[in-house]
Amino acid sequence: MVTYARLRAAVILAFALFAAQAGLAFGEASGPDYFKVSGVASDDVLNIRNKPSARADKIGEIPFDGNGIQNLGCEGGLTFAEWQRATEAERAASARSRWCRVSYRGIDGWVAGRFLAEGSRRPGASRGSASPNPTFWGVSGQADFLNLRSGPTTDSQVLRKLLPGTVVRNHGCKDVAEQTWCEIETLNNDRIRGWGTAAYLEKPNASLRAGQGAFDATGKVPCAQFAGQPMGQCSFGVARDGGGTATVSVTRPDGLRRALFFQDGRFVSADTSQADGYPAVSSRKESDLHTIRVGHERYEIPDAAIFGG
Repeated sequence: MVTYARLRAAVILAFALFAAQAGLAFGEASGPDYFKVSGVASDDVLNIRNKPSARADKIGEIPFDGNGIQNLGCEGGLTFAEWQRATEAERAASARSRWCRVSYRGIDGWVAGRFLAEGSRRPGASRGSASPNPTFWGVSGQADFLNLRSGPTTDSQVLRKLLPGTVVRNHGCKDVAEQTWCEIETLNNDRIRGWGTAAYLEKPNASLRAGQGAFDATGKVPCAQFAGQPMGQCSFGVARDGGGTATVSVTRPDGLRRALFFQDGRFVSADTSQADGYPAVSSRKESDLHTIRVGHERYEIPDAAIFGG
């Protein structure tokens, strides 16, 4: 005869297994050591934010098939007792309110918990040869340096040591002996091409790529450097993170560059410094055109440059 205690224990065990498979975690549970991304479309990313809110600033992103995401603790959601008493609507709302603090490739921040499931620690697990590859990689801050080797093995000749923050062109990745290697090429004049382990490579953000000339697109935009000067044409390059977050680097008529930063389709700042007197910065938007002033400088940046197209 099945006792009430045994039946209750079986129900709790079954529910715990269901929660683990669904990637759920309750406020009283610590969850797995590592997560993977779940439920994100293949053409999208999971945003890392500086606070547990969808309105908080984006500080990084994780690819749709990301793995090895370290769990630093979650908040929100229901306890098991609360879950038992909750309606389906309350349970759905609980999943939407759950946020997890994570660490992924040198970035610590918060992600929406409903897009996480239990993952594994394996380095480079989301970067096998079947995964979509970005045009550029950046050397992770987790490494003192990255050995650029002549082949995809640790026995291959070291061609150069690359410092953290170095942006390189990606020519594709593959798994070799349980480790993922990427064929990469330096962007400086010597253009050295070789192999680096994916464990110390990450997708670089737009500002880092723009600073090293790794642009998604280039062209001309209307600009003027001095007060009263008629608008002319300045060369620009743009590096995009997606979703309207981008860095536009404009070459002024005097040959110096001005970086303009956009987030979620809005102009947010420019790279002013003490050297140019920290000039006042302002902007306005009419239709799909941003008119930006940095001191006496004027720039007109269309949405097409920021979003692409």
